Amino acid sequence: MPAATTTYLEAIRRLLTQLEEHETSAIDQAGQRVAQSITAGGVLHVFGSGHSMLAAIEPTVRAGGLAAVNLLFDAALSPTDPSRVSTVERLPGYAGTILQHTSVEPGEVLIVISHSGINPVPIEMAAGARERGLTVVAVTSLEHSRRASSRHVSGRRLYEVADIVVDTHAPFGDTTVDLASAGTGAVSTILACAAVNAITVRAAELLAGNGADVPVLVSQNVDGGDDHNERQIERYRR
Repeated sequence: MPAATTTYLEAIRRLLTQLEEHETSAIDQAGQRVAQSITAGGVLHVFGSGHSMLAAIEPTVRAGGLAAVNLLFDAALSPTDPSRVSTVERLPGYAGTILQHTSVEPGEVLIVISHSGINPVPIEMAAGARERGLTVVAVTSLEHSRRASSRHVSGRRLYEVADIVVDTHAPFGDTTVDLASAGTGAVSTILACAAVNAITVRAAELLAGNGADVPVLVSQNVDGGDDHNERQIERYRR
């Protein structure tokens, strides 16, 4: 196997091990809050901008995932238009507009995903959700965030405005392979997806342990999958 490929795959394994060894407590706390919200009739909201949106999409209508998941989606923040999202996610006040048009309730949980945690939109999304009585879970790289300057007027970073912080342990600059001319080998999306799925798996485990109905979706490519999923999703149509 080429050296760079080996280095990259080894970095993923090493960072996933760090996630497991150091973030179990935070993942457990987040899972407990999600389970409590679902038990009370609430849902799990997820948000990310740029490539962090990919990790927010991951648990949404996911086979083996929870039906009670609501993606806070805004097309202007999609990574499919890099030049646009890099501008929009730095706009003060933009997150408040998204929240105004979103059905969020006190007692629910919002996971905000941001590798750097320094841009106004994810920071204000977290702060605005907390003001509305939600528990906010930040999935972010503390190494990157602590080394980068906040772009928010308050000077705060995402991890400083969240209730629970899950550190992805992704490196500063999101590269793991050093080449002669540049760094490469991004890992933030992989680690964020692992963290978010770990939270939802823990929530499902807690719901099952309490004897509750676990609203888990199945693959639409198995017999009866469409009917099962439609029944589950209908419970959270709002």
